This record gives sequence, structure tokens and C-alpha cells, in this order.
Amino acid sequence: MFQPNSIRNETAKLWQLVYSPTAVIALAWVCFQILFYFEPGIDSLIRRSGHVGFAVALGMSLWADSIENRLFRAALRCASLVSLAPAVFMFMDIERVSSRMTMLDPVLTMDVAMALLAIISLIIVGYRVLGRGITLVAVAFIAYQFGGEYFSGLLRHRETDFLFFLENQYLTLEGVYGVPTGISADVVFYFILFAAVFDTFGGGRMIMDLALSLTGRRKGGPAKCAILSSGLMGSVSGSAVANVMSTGIFTIPLMQRVGYKPRFAAAVESVASTGGQIMPPVMGAGAFIMADFLRIPYSQIVLVAILPAVLFFGALYLVVHLEAGRTNMARLDDNEVPKLSQALMERGHMLIPLLWLAVLVVSGFGVADATMQAVALTILIGSCRASTRAAPSQVVTALIETAKRAVSVALPCALASIIVSVIAFSGLGTKFTSILIDFAGGSFIIMLVAAMVGSVVLGAGMPTTSAYIMSAVLIAPAIVALGANALSAHLFIYYFAILSMVTPPVALAAYAAATIAKTDPNSTGVKAIWIAAPIFLIPFTFFAHDGILLNGSTVEIVADFIFSLAMIFATAVFVIGWCGKPLSPALRASYAVLAIGVGFSPIFVISAIGLGLIVMLTFVLKRQSAQRGTVSR
Repeated sequence: MFQPNSIRNETAKLWQLVYSPTAVIALAWVCFQILFYFEPGIDSLIRRSGHVGFAVALGMSLWADSIENRLFRAALRCASLVSLAPAVFMFMDIERVSSRMTMLDPVLTMDVAMALLAIISLIIVGYRVLGRGITLVAVAFIAYQFGGEYFSGLLRHRETDFLFFLENQYLTLEGVYGVPTGISADVVFYFILFAAVFDTFGGGRMIMDLALSLTGRRKGGPAKCAILSSGLMGSVSGSAVANVMSTGIFTIPLMQRVGYKPRFAAAVESVASTGGQIMPPVMGAGAFIMADFLRIPYSQIVLVAILPAVLFFGALYLVVHLEAGRTNMARLDDNEVPKLSQALMERGHMLIPLLWLAVLVVSGFGVADATMQAVALTILIGSCRASTRAAPSQVVTALIETAKRAVSVALPCALASIIVSVIAFSGLGTKFTSILIDFAGGSFIIMLVAAMVGSVVLGAGMPTTSAYIMSAVLIAPAIVALGANALSAHLFIYYFAILSMVTPPVALAAYAAATIAKTDPNSTGVKAIWIAAPIFLIPFTFFAHDGILLNGSTVEIVADFIFSLAMIFATAVFVIGWCGKPLSPALRASYAVLAIGVGFSPIFVISAIGLGLIVMLTFVLKRQSAQRGTVSR
């Protein structure tokens, strides 16, 4: 029963929460999204323009919160409201806009004004919130659309009319409100809502407790806890940097306490958090866009991504396990590790909405519907136990946090939509495909290496979603043109777009982890690449051993998975230089050669021989280590 004082305190907290322009805009955005979820027949232009409008307005309001100058802050507050005008105009004039014909019906003066306001405010707020990367790329592509007629060769395209550009960007679903924006508005926002609500009702704490109870007592337990918790949390959040900041504040100090160096601890956390974007059932926003690009159900991508995700985290687990053995890492005290039974008793019921979401997604249920069911189930089940019950103020905080997190997805998707429209107009995608094919000279290996480098470079300083979209439009068609399966090609570039988050010179996830570990960001990025070496090889097996993408018979799938496991094990041994005992450079090189042989050869016999040699060499080394241990005793 509620006490009068507690009710008054809760009411005061609620008023304090909503008594700010930022909170009002955030809550209005959430209400807008929920309203239109229950009204699916509303025109897509209204949904998407409102989504982008609220993202820009909230981004500008968050910018205002960081400004001390009163006049400038007030100006930004007013600008945040004005930035909603294009969405309001779209709502009021949707009947005319939805029935007009591009390039035939006139573009009104108000259309021009609203289009300019929408594009300029998006670029300004994008620059402020996302940084230079994606924003300057979008500006460069806009400039290319207007200046392409002055280029020569493949880069040349037809002249662009200014009114056509504005019309295409604002009044159609081919510009700012294109496919990436649609995925953000109609799918990703609801996953972000689920992640925030799930965490508020104790889901995040439950994942951390389960991960620590399962791994904490093992050698190098904190690092293994980071891998497990970051993988599970990343599957819910879908954001590498957010994952680092939520789990890293706990796992990185624990890793340092048992003996991991700060740089290694930060690198492990950043790589593990990055992998959350390929962990089913909730992958990064790029996975939903991939489903739309390929015209296949999202559930199919989830199923195909299972074994690569297992290999990703298995590779990282092997690296930290070998490092723990090499340095004779200490273990956590028993009183620091929760019992599994206790963790399940306190918050185990919060697994139900997560499992329900996974079942619905894999079953092919509508993604937004599955997510909203999971949200409702989280609130219902979480409210049944005192250990996970949330106060109204906490729920409101979760809603505000949902909108804030959504800004970092909606803005890059809107900017990427501009880029995609320019590529489509100029035909740059087809031209770039020709350039890549000529560069590769028909060699599939050269093409894959070029695609890897291109995907990582495009992802430098960009959100993963934007990096994937650009790679999907510019690079994936070239891989497919050489005979690759389209899904394999898109997963390949998506994988490396994700890994750009830990690849210098702009390794966003590694830099975030470095701030927690209080170590140098650049050296952390370099270390992250080194320990992720086995992971960088996994996408290449999508073509040599495509059974890991569930292609072929059960026997072929199992065999390809075993070969891939052997590859990541051998590479991990090469990276750490330890397998029961320190290894000489010659032995490390042997493992590296065997890893390439077993992982990259499409010929079964060669892979089988490589597997046998890895097993034999490891057995001999382990036996020598055991004998040395017996003698020393």
C-alpha cells in the first residue's frame, strides 16, 4: 500500500523529470511513435517526417542543454520547435503531397521552404550530435549531385535541377524519408524502447548477474563475464558505444583487479560490445535495413547470423582464456561472485520477455509487433516482483532515455537516406561496382580484401548503420557480380562495418572503453584489432565454408562450423603465443599457417588435414606442458 509521503515524493520526481523542454520533446516523440504503431494505415511520409522531425528537435534541445549562454540556449530552444515545422506541414498537407506526381506537379514555395529547413536543420544537428563523419559525407554527396556534371569519366552524371533535388528529398520516399529512415521509424525505435524498459525493470542487472555467476569463478573470469554480458546486452541495445558504457563501467575495473592490463581490458570490452550488433535476436539497425535491401524476412537473417555470432564470441573467449593462462591470472573471490541460483531467484523471471521476443522474431512474427509484445510483457512480469518493480518516475525516465538513444539512430539513417538517393540518381553504385571489378581483375580474394578495407574505411567515425548502408550500395554489388550469394556478401560487409567501431584511427567503441580504463585510446584501438584478429577472419569463411550460414546439409553445416572453430582457435593461439606453455615464433607461425589452411580452403580434404594437424600439435604441446608441470612438482 502506498504511503502519502511516497506518493508525494514520486509526484515531485515526475514533475522534476518532465519540467524541461528536452523531456517534453522526448516524451512527445515516444507518444507519437506509440500512437502510429497502433495506427499502421497512416501515410509513411507522416510517420517518417515526424520521426526525423522529432529526432532533429530533440538533438537540438540536447545541444541547448549543454550551452551556458542564456541567449544562445533560448535561440536553440526556439530552433528546436521550428525544426518540427516540416513534419507539421507534411501532416497538414498530406492529401496533396501523397497524390502529387514527381516532376509533373508544381513545387510550391512552402514546399521549398520546408525542404530547405528539413535538410539544413538535419545537417546542423547531425554535425553536432554525430560529429563530422557521416555529416560531411552527406554534404559531399549533395555537392556531388549538383557538381557531377563537371566531372569526367565514370563520375560524371546528368545536370541536376535545384527544385527537383528538393522535391525528391522532401516530398517523396526516395530522399530524406527513404528506406533507412523508414526502418528507423517503423522498427528500430521500438527495439530501443524495449531495451530501455527492459533495463529499467532489472533486465540489465539480471544479465550482468547471470554472466558473472557463470564465469566469475573461472580463471580470467571478469573478461569472460564481459564477453557474455556484453554479447547479451548488445543483443538488446544494438549499440556498441552504449553497450561499452553500460557494461564496461563494471567489467573493466573487475578485469583490471584480477591482473588484466588496462589496455587489454578496454580492448576486450570494446570488441565484445561491438559483437552485440551481430548477436540475435536483436541485431543492429543495419540488419533490418539488410532485410529490406534483400527483400527477405528479418527472421532469416537472425537464423543465418547465429553461428557467426557464436564464432565471434567464441574467438574472443579463446583469446582471453589463453591470455589468462599465459599470465596465470588470478580468480575472483567467491564472495564477489553471485550464485547462479540466487541470480535466477531474484531476476530470472526477466528472461521471459527476452526469450519471448526471440521466439517471435525467429518464428517470422512482425518485428515491431514482437517488440511491443516484449515491452508489454516486460512491464507486466517486472511489476510482479519487488526486486524488479519500477516506480512511475523510473518508467518515465526510460521513455525519455528511449528518445535520446533513438536520436543516434534516426539522424544517421536520415543522412544515409540522402546519400542513397544521390547514389541512385547519379548511378554511382553501378559505376563503383565496375571500378571494383576492374581493380580485382576477376580475383575473388582480392575483391573480398578490397571489400573488407572499403567497409572499414567507410565506417571510420560513422555509426555502423550508415557504414553498412554505404557499403551495401557501393561494395556489395561488386561481390555479388563475381558470383557470391547476396546474403553472404551483405553479411560480409555488415560484419566489417561493425568492426570499424574498434579499428583506428576512429575506433569509437575502443575510445569509449579507453576512457573507462583510463588508458590511451589509440593504443587501445590497436590492441583491439590484435585480439580481434581471429574475428577478422570469420567473414571470409562465409564463402569458403558457407555451411556456417546454414547452407547445405546438416553434415556440411557441422563440418564447416568445426573447421571455422579450428581456424579461430589456431589464430587465437598465434595472437597470444601460448598453448599450455609459451610458444616460439616458429610454432606461432605454424598455427597461423594452419589457421589459413583450415579456414580459407574450400576443399574439404585440405581443411580436414589442417584440422588434424591443429589437433595433433595442440595435443603434443598440452602433453609437454603437463609433463613439465609433473616434473616441477
